[in-house]
Amino acid sequence: MTNKYLIDLLTAGGQSIPQAADELDRTVERILSRLRNGEVVSLPGLGRLVPERNSSFRFEKASVMRSPGRGRK
Repeated sequence: MTNKYLIDLLTAGGQSIPQAADELDRTVERILSRLRNGEVVSLPGLGRLVPERNSSFRFEKASVMRSPGRGRK
């Protein structure tokens, strides 16, 4: 996913390109700030970012939820 794609999604909602770019920048800065503070960042439907030592983080994929009985015969 590219920044252009994300900006296109935001501008589809009626925002100008500069407004959409600013919103994307603010969102990324909030995520980085939370990681720096040792907080886990949830990305609904994708997983979560978990801070680790030495200013790094790991990505944990969301588990696939299945309906009970699905795939059973």
